[in-house]
Amino acid sequence: MEEVLQARESYDKRVMPYDYEPTVTITPVIIEGINCYWFTPENPFPQRIVIFLHGGGFAMGSVRTHGKMVSHFAKELQAKILFVEYALAPEHPFPAGLNDTLTVYRALTNRYPGYQLNLIGDSAGGSLIVSAVGEMLKIHWPLPGAVVLISPWISLECEYPSIEENAHLDISLNREALQMFARAYTGNTPLEVSSPKKALLAQFPPVLIMVGTNEILLDDSKHFYNDIKRIQGRSRLSIYNDQPHVWLKKDIHKDASRRALAEMADFIEGAGEAEL
Repeated sequence: MEEVLQARESYDKRVMPYDYEPTVTITPVIIEGINCYWFTPENPFPQRIVIFLHGGGFAMGSVRTHGKMVSHFAKELQAKILFVEYALAPEHPFPAGLNDTLTVYRALTNRYPGYQLNLIGDSAGGSLIVSAVGEMLKIHWPLPGAVVLISPWISLECEYPSIEENAHLDISLNREALQMFARAYTGNTPLEVSSPKKALLAQFPPVLIMVGTNEILLDDSKHFYNDIKRIQGRSRLSIYNDQPHVWLKKDIHKDASRRALAEMADFIEGAGEAEL
């Protein structure tokens, strides 16, 4: 799909408007054949690891596009973060990216027994997290200690009202782009199988869902929260007024981003304390 590859090229060339957090060390590592990067802050919290899954419609994104944001996550959370460069569509459609996510998660559970493993994902990365939890339940793997979803894309069907209602506000996404990326990601797999909305979730980790009011994906977060709070009492939906899709990536220093960082850190810390 040539238009998807062109979108990726343009996406990769975007200049991030802020710098890396200088106190965080970035170290490349290959885990089970998958390119990953450790983001290590000064004095990280012991026995706590965060796995980060980037957005980009399952077809774009890398440490180049999201690394600066994640470096600030590592400092604020005071935790080692493993950035996963999962396989991208359309060259590697469903379930390649999902399988990479599960492979890395399984490897870390084996290498770091007793650690609190948490997952953070933005946009399509949040989608992969929801699908991954569904797969973990099927094969009886231990679930993450906590999950943070930032502007998650939950319904690949793109049928919620905010898709149209917020179209004039969203500076990042539109229905046509979402549908293009959904087709690239699903390939020949029907949405009944590939969409995280269809995941059978009898359990779910404590989850913080953060979304902006100016997103066409606003309803994805609302609907997911309404579903998941029935099975997970430690679920939180935070709606940030007048914020765009993954606003932390666009400006990590503005007030809404600083509040979101603090909320993430507080939520993961609280989930860790609850496990003790």
